[in-house]
Amino acid sequence: MNPTKKIVVLGAGVAGVTTAIGLKKLGFDVTIIYKNRPFRAYEGLSQKTKDGFSLLDCKNCFSQLNTQSVRNSNWAEMNSKVNYEYVVCRDDFDMALLQDAKEHNISLIRGNILGKIDFQDKVSVKYKSENIKNTFIADFVVDARGRFTPYKSEYKHGPKSFSILQELELDSMSQSKTSIDTVENGWVWQAYVGENRGYIQFTCDEELAKKIESFEDVKPFLENQGIDLWSLKNHKLKGSLVKRDSYCKVHKTIVTDKMILVGDSASSIDPLSGNGVFQSLSMSSIAPYVINTILNREENKEIAIEFYKKRVNYIFEKFSKVGKDFYSLEKRFKTNFWIKRQTYPLNTIQDESIKIENYAIVRDGFIEPKEVVITKDNPLGIYFLGNIEIVELVKYCLNNSVEKALNFFDNFCEKKSLSLDSRIFLKKWLLNQSII
Repeated sequence: MNPTKKIVVLGAGVAGVTTAIGLKKLGFDVTIIYKNRPFRAYEGLSQKTKDGFSLLDCKNCFSQLNTQSVRNSNWAEMNSKVNYEYVVCRDDFDMALLQDAKEHNISLIRGNILGKIDFQDKVSVKYKSENIKNTFIADFVVDARGRFTPYKSEYKHGPKSFSILQELELDSMSQSKTSIDTVENGWVWQAYVGENRGYIQFTCDEELAKKIESFEDVKPFLENQGIDLWSLKNHKLKGSLVKRDSYCKVHKTIVTDKMILVGDSASSIDPLSGNGVFQSLSMSSIAPYVINTILNREENKEIAIEFYKKRVNYIFEKFSKVGKDFYSLEKRFKTNFWIKRQTYPLNTIQDESIKIENYAIVRDGFIEPKEVVITKDNPLGIYFLGNIEIVELVKYCLNNSVEKALNFFDNFCEKKSLSLDSRIFLKKWLLNQSII
């Protein structure tokens, strides 16, 4: 449907590649311009994130997540083996992403973006590849350059955190493992990922991060915190210390009629909860339909733009609150690091009433306007419960007596030929939500 429409994706991380695959499936001519990751990093991913790669048809990424590490949590004096996580080297994971892109016949250009993007009738992106300057002309641009995107002043953000990262060479261990510990001015994540490879990350506030220039600057501080620094026993430093921002922030615009931001370019969250990659997949699973609507359904363009903005802001607010809940568990420390994060974001009063609102849904590859049911658990609205269209049913039940609502429910189920299990499931939901 879209072979003549060109889309350029800037960045080949999780958000960029998965968005590109979604666009390719919709028939667009897609090219990714990317550069290699500037430093070596490791990250823990959850089972739901692994499932997300399967759903988005990223077979090589999925196959990377085959060994789980035991995750020990020593957070706020609560010691436990919380769960398991898949620890990946992001360099290796980036190669898997590129392979997934190639297998979906997406064009790849390794190069650096030069200057600002020019938005005229077409989108013009200047880049340098193999020492040759070029210009790529497209109908639309997807910015997936992560935290390194150039729009530094265009974000709303929480307290500024920075992560100090150091790769390590360790003695061989019998099992891959990770741990997380709270300390006076931050928290520490350690990982052993096999083959004598280890990693330590210290997350602190901006003031402390400015004082750290080498691992020798941070090591004495960590050694005085009374935590088990198992990754620093018989260790050797590997590579250089890396310092990067890791605070939560959300872009003020997010999407226009010529550009969309995905992943950390649009919104990045505190890495504490381990949901960064999952958040990227949440955006990239919907962004192709938003773009398809902007380019091919003029009458619904603004609806699609508002739909995406609302979704990204909701995800940002949700995970910011998750971070606050985690930080609030720590009662021992009264330093600025903990106080700031225990009070951000500010509490807001939620409207918990059930209502019907004009919003939008995804249907047949597009965003289209529809009435949806707004609930406390579904503030973005739902149109289907399972495979059942529920707006007509909810609207009637909200506006009529219990007796009439129950009669309407029975007729509704007969009309839809719902199975007994579906009827029980639907009725239970209506009662739990106080719709009936």
